[in-house]
Amino acid sequence: MTSLKPRAIAQTIHRAMRTFPAIVLTGPRQSGKTTLLKKLFAKTHTFLSLEDPDIRTLARDDPRAFLERYTAPLILDEIQYVPDLLSYIKSAIDENRKPGQWIISGSQNFLLMKGVTQSLAGRAAVFTLLPFSYAEQAGRGSSMKTPTQWMRELSRNISPKKTRAESRHIDEWILRGNYPEIASNKKVDRKVWCASYIATYLERDVRNLTAVGDLNQFDRFLTLCATRTGQLLNYSDIARDIGISVPTVSSLSVLQKHRQTTHKSTKVVFH
Repeated sequence: MTSLKPRAIAQTIHRAMRTFPAIVLTGPRQSGKTTLLKKLFAKTHTFLSLEDPDIRTLARDDPRAFLERYTAPLILDEIQYVPDLLSYIKSAIDENRKPGQWIISGSQNFLLMKGVTQSLAGRAAVFTLLPFSYAEQAGRGSSMKTPTQWMRELSRNISPKKTRAESRHIDEWILRGNYPEIASNKKVDRKVWCASYIATYLERDVRNLTAVGDLNQFDRFLTLCATRTGQLLNYSDIARDIGISVPTVSSLSVLQKHRQTTHKSTKVVFH
């Protein structure tokens, strides 16, 4: 079971809840969005996951009846499955702008942010939750609120004066990653978890976001992007290595579309 460690973003969300009618929390799958929202608002908001087929069907087929049946304050998880619901939420907010009534979360950033910018502009505070920072993994997420503080903490922990055992800890932290499940539960096999995560991402998210016909091709594209971390994105080099055309690589770069959409939106990003 994933440990409920403090997240640095929690206090900022609480502040936004005092003035904004809606809160939108986005981020990659398994970054801890649902866990965080349940921890913060389980006592004050009704939680509904639109990943549930019955709830999703009602919301999609009759959104008015859905919002009459489930009244605010609400947490609507995985909103990307019913993006048209955002227009009805906009109408509900315009009728009653009471702060903190709507909490919306979703993993497919491109679809979610498209709906938010069209329907909830000026009505919602938008946040991104990424996997654990170093401070959060160490259980100190609530005490370190800025990237500068996090970097100072990390710098102290990778000092050349560290012992060999402490250095191995840093190596493990880097290699294992910071998704809450594998970071908190050492019994989880990292390689199996990551392979399953990528497979789920390809099957569930990428195919919903863009018409990718060959998932193996996209998997190779993803691997080549990973090997170029920290470098400029060069479509020609990637196309040559995969053996496909540059336009095809451009059409595969749904990850770049995620980033561009994110940068066009006003949001707070926590690593």
